[in-house]
Amino acid sequence: MKREIIGAIIILGIIVLTLILIPKSNNNTTQIVDWDEAIIILNSGEVKSVMQTHNLDVTLTLKNGTTIHTKETRIDMIFDEIDKCGNSCDNLIMATE
Repeated sequence: MKREIIGAIIILGIIVLTLILIPKSNNNTTQIVDWDEAIIILNSGEVKSVMQTHNLDVTLTLKNGTTIHTKETRIDMIFDEIDKCGNSCDNLIMATE
């Protein structure tokens, strides 16, 4: 029972942070966020595509057109996070250079 409550609180926190971090009205917004914020956004289900470069830059493109930039600390970290993401990341377009 406690696990379900903790899980629900975590999910609620992710939803609240996502609503704060993802603008809804401006489709041409670009944001730079830290890695932890980017992972919260990734898990929100609002990400359409992910691009990783060899210099560790990661770009998340959201369904509303917003572009999120972050930096991973090692190559392919974003793909590890996508694997953990589950159903929210099932239909992501993924690219690497």
